[in-house]
Amino acid sequence: MCDQETLLSICVPTYNRLDMLRRNIDFHLHEFRKRSLSFEIVVVDDGSTDGTAEYIVSLSGVSEISPFQRTKNSGFLSNYAFAMRRARGRYAVFLGDDDLLIPDRVLHCLSVLDHDRNIGMIQAPWLLIDEARGGVEMGPFYHIPSETRFTRGDFASMTQFIFDFHVFPEFMIVRSDVVRSSVSGSCPFIFWAFLFTARSLARADIVYMPQPFARVTAISADSRFQQGNRETMFKWDDYRGGVEYLVSLFQNPDVPLERRTSTTDKINRFMMIRQKVALKLLIDAGYWAECCILYRRISAYEAPPLSFEQFKQVSQMAGIDVATREAIAFGFGPVIVDPAISDDIVALLKTEHRARLVRPPAGEDAGGEPRAYLRLNPAFPEKLRDHDAVFDLQDYLAQFGAA
Repeated sequence: MCDQETLLSICVPTYNRLDMLRRNIDFHLHEFRKRSLSFEIVVVDDGSTDGTAEYIVSLSGVSEISPFQRTKNSGFLSNYAFAMRRARGRYAVFLGDDDLLIPDRVLHCLSVLDHDRNIGMIQAPWLLIDEARGGVEMGPFYHIPSETRFTRGDFASMTQFIFDFHVFPEFMIVRSDVVRSSVSGSCPFIFWAFLFTARSLARADIVYMPQPFARVTAISADSRFQQGNRETMFKWDDYRGGVEYLVSLFQNPDVPLERRTSTTDKINRFMMIRQKVALKLLIDAGYWAECCILYRRISAYEAPPLSFEQFKQVSQMAGIDVATREAIAFGFGPVIVDPAISDDIVALLKTEHRARLVRPPAGEDAGGEPRAYLRLNPAFPEKLRDHDAVFDLQDYLAQFGAA
């Protein structure tokens, strides 16, 4: 497909999610061919080992597919930027391999972009989907009251808009020249979407639309692909960096202290909401040590987000969680769990960690590989070999103030 014919590039970075990728490509080939849209799907495999590479090779005869294989695994952001910068269309849209565009909404956005060359980017919330319940729509990720336009360079108004409606600028359809001057794989200390959006507003107008143009998996039917919440759980500090970056683009160094303090308060309020969402997701996912630290960081600014009893349990689980991780990292074999540690406690650990835990065998073998023991009772185990390791829960609980 030659450059002049391509209106839209759908950019899909992927890694070890073959079934999701197949669904993605089949859907978009069918839907956009049906609408007679000139498009390509830029598929970039980041070193998959699950048959993705062979699948992409099998698509070599499909004219709308532009396939790429990375020479080594490079991570999400590098793969995202690589895909967007390979786009040949007049416009480009990024899409996760487990997500689907809403074709008619995309066509509307393309029409708006084509009729006004001052607009370089359109953003919108994304529609959250619960695949575990058969594709039930959960609603948009954020809400804005109406279509809103920001003229080139108006960073102050757009930042206030982001504060007011808690906007996350992640889903975007971008004009190709804006992509080239805005997107790269280097985003230190900042969430990529804020940086790319800021660079884009420096070059063109941006329109925010209230209606989603993408369906995004929030809850997967397959626990192996429960990826959607990771950035929310672990990238919230980068979100702060993104907002700070936007503020720096319009805040004069000579701004009086009282105005600077007001802006800082807005950033903190924005981040408190983000951190509380992350805390809830971390608790649900069993990231107990991360919960404990995040609780402390939130408590530095406002009333503690958990009750005393809730935090006590989080602190206890944080100690057990870290002890379990370090015991697992000791060797390749199973971790032997003290009978004094109840099944109810073990059940609160992450699934992949529980899979490495076993109860003490009936008889002790003097030989074999070194063993890792997770201990609560000081008398456990009865016999310990020189090359075995004990991970004492009391030590780890003390680290989190839960001993």
